[in-house]
Amino acid sequence: MSAILRKHLTADASHTIHLVLPLEMGNEVDVIVIPRSHSSLADKQESLAMAQLMDESGFARNILNSVEEDCWNDL
Repeated sequence: MSAILRKHLTADASHTIHLVLPLEMGNEVDVIVIPRSHSSLADKQESLAMAQLMDESGFARNILNSVEEDCWNDL
């Protein structure tokens, strides 16, 4: 059985985190640590970069504004 556990934890004074695993996860797991304060900023920056890429590629102008795609507006 595959399970995922996501927790938002705060390190103690010695920069240690404590995590109790559910029994169904077994005794061996992979742990990925992502800084919480930076992950939100990174998500926003990635979203902005994707929007800029779409704008630079002309996707919105060339595809979404095309006559062929206009038929979806009638649905």
